Amino acid sequence: MITTIPSQTSEISTVDALWVLIQGQTKAVRKALTKRLLAEQDKTKVQKAMVKESLTRAFDELHAGKVHHDARKLFAL
Repeated sequence: MITTIPSQTSEISTVDALWVLIQGQTKAVRKALTKRLLAEQDKTKVQKAMVKESLTRAFDELHAGKVHHDARKLFAL
């Protein structure tokens, strides 16, 4: 008699898989990863601030009646 055992597949999320990989790294590697993640976060914050400032200036000019027909002039420094 042949019996089959159903396979047990356990799924792990991508985040959990990455977390396990990170935990297995040396302290120096974890520190470097943390530094890189924080630098990327800072870069994103700067980019968001630039977009917010540009849009704010554009809407201020629009509401002030300074509408430019050439939209590239809105973002001139």
